[in-house]
Formats: sequence, structure tokens, C-alpha cells
Amino acid sequence: MKLLIAERDENESAAIRWLVSAYSLPIHHVYTANTVERTMRILEKETPELLYIELDMVSHDDWEEMTKYVRLFCQKVIAVTAEATFARAKQAIEWQCVDLLVKPLEPAKLKQCLQKAVSSFVRQEHLHPLHSNDAERYSYRSLFSEEVEAADVALLLLQTENPNKWWDIVSFLTQYPFRYPTRVLPLSNMVVCLLSGVSGDMKEEAWKLLRDWEAECTEPLAVVALPPDGGQTVRAQYQTARRLLETTFFIGYRQVIAPAPEYERWKELDPFLTPEEQRKWIDMLHRFDKQAIKTWMQREFLHMPTPFPNPEMVRTRLTSILAQIRRFMKTYHLDRGETERDYMRIFHEILYNRVLYRIVQEMLLFLYGLLDRAKEAEEQARADVIEKGIRYI
Repeated sequence: MKLLIAERDENESAAIRWLVSAYSLPIHHVYTANTVERTMRILEKETPELLYIELDMVSHDDWEEMTKYVRLFCQKVIAVTAEATFARAKQAIEWQCVDLLVKPLEPAKLKQCLQKAVSSFVRQEHLHPLHSNDAERYSYRSLFSEEVEAADVALLLLQTENPNKWWDIVSFLTQYPFRYPTRVLPLSNMVVCLLSGVSGDMKEEAWKLLRDWEAECTEPLAVVALPPDGGQTVRAQYQTARRLLETTFFIGYRQVIAPAPEYERWKELDPFLTPEEQRKWIDMLHRFDKQAIKTWMQREFLHMPTPFPNPEMVRTRLTSILAQIRRFMKTYHLDRGETERDYMRIFHEILYNRVLYRIVQEMLLFLYGLLDRAKEAEEQARADVIEKGIRYI
């Protein structure tokens, strides 16, 4: 087996050479290149089975030509970059890389990646990459264009709970051994997988993927699974999947979500507190009644029956409660310092946290601390009044 290391950093190249020899990988010829031109020449002359390439080395002007060489003259690609960006992930997907590594490289991760690439040659016959014509047909245009005709493909939509972990799922999917021909399309905060030749409702495949993810990663992941529907365009399936993904706000992640009647529409919800509810909140806050507040919040937000309300309406309702809390803070002169910073943090949680019960939990913890501070402030004020009275007498 031949390996071409296309890397500008000579120390990195030497380290990879050492790794190959130290771990007795079945690679018999190792070539190196530090320019795009030399990389293309070696690819054409030696046709190595495995290419390790620094994506940052390939300029925008060289990308199209380099892509042709990669597709013609090598079988597997390991990509590496110093830029953990959406653009680099798209490039790795375009080349169907075994993995996309981010510098600085960890030797253990690099070793694992090389071993996986080498072993993939053994099982290559059992994997089913999309044919080139299918790869062109099912692209980003399929997701957003009205003009694309209906297609008989299954669709998976994947999202991590933490937006900052999006990169991990992209990396995971670039090397995942799907049972069906698959097109992986990373988006800004989620990933779409289009699978052809699928029979069944896709739940089994989705649960298997979720289990495999959890065997490697601790980050909660949600998978929306839509079976093939020859009457729908890919765009229509994608829009349905995005709508289903919003239910994670209520049910959380670590889920496979499939179409169901109760998820087809949102329930109406008044996003603002009624006058009676406002009085209730004023009363609970001024009585420092933690238990009453906890009971009200849990009853209101943690036991919602289906169909669910629109998540944005729920977020608005939570900010309506936050407005009552703000008035309470001003009453006790707590709208400053650490308490003010905590208040702004809760406001951010309401706007951006992807799971409702985590927002409720954070709000309750904030309220418990706020009530303690308000009670202390009231007792201190009462003591000051008594002290002033004694001094006056």
C-alpha cells in the first residue's frame, strides 16, 4: 500500500512517517509533497491508495484541479486543517475523506485514523458510497431548490445539543459506515444525510447510528429519521425534518424522532402572563416562596402534553416571567453587580438554550439565590430602621 503525505510542515511529515513505521501499518511506500503541484505529480505517477493532505495548502484557484486528481488517482483521503471551520468541513465532505483532523494533531488520534483508513480497504467491498451521478443529483441544491424533482431517498437530520460540538458530528459522519449509499451535507448548525436504496422506516438505522455515536461521544445528539417518500422532493423532506427537530426543545436530545400525528402542528399559546398570573408572581416573589415558584414553573413548563406549542412562544412567555423578576430586583436594589450578571445569563439561556427543562432548571437556581439575597436585604433594611429608631430615642 502507498501513502502520500501532502504537508507543508516537514516536522509533521516526519512524524507521520515515524508513526507508520512504529506501529507496523501495512504501508510499504511513503511519499511526501509540500506543494500542490508536487502533490498532483506524485498522485498521477504513483496512484497511492491513501492520501494525507493539508487542506490549507490548497488555494481556492487550485481546488477544482486538485479535486480531479484526488478522485482519479487515490482511493482514501485523510484531511488535516488548522481551521476548524464550516468551509473546511464542506471540503472534507466533497472529497469523502476518511476523517478531518484539526491541528495540533494528537498522535493517538492520528494513529487511530490511519488504522481506520487502512482497515477500510479490507471492508471496502461491503460499503456503498454514492455513485458519482447520485452525488451530483443529491447536493445542497436538493435541500433549497423548488425546481428539483421528487426523489425516493430517506433523510436523516442530526444536531448536537451544544452548538459548539457541531464539528464533532461532522467528523463522526465523514467516517461512519452507512449501510446504504449516503450523501452527507453539513449545514451551519446541523447535518443532513440523504440515503438511497433504503427499505423500511429508517428508525433502526437511526438508532444504530445514535448508539454508535454515544459509544464514542458524551454529547447529546438528536436524529430525525424520515423514510423514503417518492411523492416528496428532498426540500420538502428537509423542511419536515427541521420542523420535527424543534420538538427537542420539549423532549430533549439523545432521541430518534420520527413523524407522528402529534408533531404535525403547534398548539396555540398566549405568550404573555395574564393579569392574574402577574399578581400570582408578585405574591410568590414578595413572600420569598421558593416551593410555590418551583411548583408553578414545573406545572407550567415541564409537563406539556402534545401537541406542543411553538417553542418561540414558550421563550416569549419565559421572558414575560423574567420581566416580573426584573421589577422584583429593582424593588430590592439588586439590579447590579453579580445579580445583574446572573440575570443577563438567564436571559441568554431563554433565548438560546435548545432544551426547555434546562432553561427552567437554570431559572429556578437563579430565583433561589435571588430570593435569598432579597430576604437578606429586607432584614438588613428592617435592622437599619430599628437602629435609627434607637438612635433617635
